[in-house]
Amino acid sequence: MAEAGIVARAGGAAGARAAAQAAAQAAAQAGARAAAPAAARDAGARPRVLFLSADLPWPRDGGGRIATLHILESMCRRCDVDLVAMADPVGQPDLAYLRSICRSVEVVNIPFTFGRHRLRQLAVLLRSLASPDPYRVRKFRSRRFDAAVRRHLSETTYDIVHCDQFGALSYIALAPRDAVATAVHHNVESDIYRLAARQAANPLRKVFAANERWKLERAERRLLARFDHVFVLAPDDAELVRALGVDRTTVIPMPAPDVAPRDGVPPPGHRVLTLGSMSWYGVADGLMWFHDEVLPEVRAAVPDVEWELIGANAPASIRRLSDEPGIVVTGYVEELAPHFDRARVGVVPLRIAGGVRLKLLDFMARGLPAVATSVGARGLDIPDGAGCLQRDDPATFATAVVELLTDDVLWAEAAAAGREFVREHHSTASLDRAIAEGIELATQRHRRELGGRS
Repeated sequence: MAEAGIVARAGGAAGARAAAQAAAQAAAQAGARAAAPAAARDAGARPRVLFLSADLPWPRDGGGRIATLHILESMCRRCDVDLVAMADPVGQPDLAYLRSICRSVEVVNIPFTFGRHRLRQLAVLLRSLASPDPYRVRKFRSRRFDAAVRRHLSETTYDIVHCDQFGALSYIALAPRDAVATAVHHNVESDIYRLAARQAANPLRKVFAANERWKLERAERRLLARFDHVFVLAPDDAELVRALGVDRTTVIPMPAPDVAPRDGVPPPGHRVLTLGSMSWYGVADGLMWFHDEVLPEVRAAVPDVEWELIGANAPASIRRLSDEPGIVVTGYVEELAPHFDRARVGVVPLRIAGGVRLKLLDFMARGLPAVATSVGARGLDIPDGAGCLQRDDPATFATAVVELLTDDVLWAEAAAAGREFVREHHSTASLDRAIAEGIELATQRHRRELGGRS
């Protein structure tokens, strides 16, 4: 039952919200026919895409899911897409919106989340120690997902097979060689584990991270070589992928949320906000670093500071923080606006991460200035002060938070610069252009490869 495929029906308020979002998407989809494989385009038909995702991109409660959803939406605007997604089995998913944009949606339950399936994942981890394959590959292996992919490929001729997120990359081995193969590598996994080994205080964790990094580097080199083109979310990730021997990359900008910005006036109070799923240990590491080393210095200067943590799947170490005065662990919320309205500063205190920090785009689009580590701001190329102050050591990070909490002029200038930055660099149109260009490059390379083998 743990890996059983599931079919879900949407309903209630969530279904109504999804229907409203689908109606808004319909306007964007009309006329959004961009570059596509020439065979399908010349025939006058929309190309067909099999989109394999290592996580169900709904609800929008984490950076990886949001990124996958943006990419899926962009492909659906120009292609007929069949989505096959892995999902950790946590209740009945709401698929109404995904079904409104895709030709079909299939979800396969795989218990891959360490926090909810600790014993199972510890067993997978231990087996990986004696295997040349890294844990991050083995945890996403599923006979049922394999069978679902094979069934789709036997029933439909696809122009493109697309793998989104690292856990889906190995399934490209099932795709026929006459289909264009594209991937999105949200994070360069070997680099994440390089950072994890550097930050780890526990000797066993340090050794595991170093060993996993070495195996991940081999796996990424091997898996990415199979694709005609690879999309990445940040220029530095393109460099890391190039170092793995793959130079067929396109950097795709994630669009900022389309929300009404605040009025440019700082709210009353001194509330600090963190945002995003907390299931991955790298997020918990950063939050505890902020709590232990930064927050005391902020409190010394601003005694009434409050810290609110919003996001799903908080581990016990984070949930316990709510026992302290001035700290609120809210968990997952569907409506973010009231929480943004009460916050004066956003913080992104990550020390281990990859890809792009989408929560920063959320902060800046809403006119909420933020403070982030350089890892927390990775991939966005934000000029310091343009909605985000970037600081890496606890003292300067705390000073930046205090300045934004107490200086109304600095706050207003940072908020305005952040809104301008996302308007200029992170639109849906820029994402669509990058996806279209990458698909065209993938198609051209695929033709050359087929010609070379004929």
